[in-house]
Amino acid sequence: MIRFSFGEGNVQTSEWTHLAYSVDNGTLTVYVNGEQKFSGSNFPDIFTGTDSVFSLGVNWRDAPFKGQLDELQVYEGALSPAQVAELVNR
Repeated sequence: MIRFSFGEGNVQTSEWTHLAYSVDNGTLTVYVNGEQKFSGSNFPDIFTGTDSVFSLGVNWRDAPFKGQLDELQVYEGALSPAQVAELVNR
């Protein structure tokens, strides 16, 4: 489970928001609308094991995400900041 705080409030309702998570050798980087908001190390290797679990819309401490997810994409390999920015502007 990915646990972090942007420190700037919540994703706004009725507003499109692009979220990108990039993992490279245990370092997780989170982007909101192309802007890096978080980076942390020691992220578990959940994407390469056959028994790994990855969930969307799950909140570990209270209610699950209420909203819609659109255009989920999973890439093989970490995305660079430039690649994330390109995805935001599509």
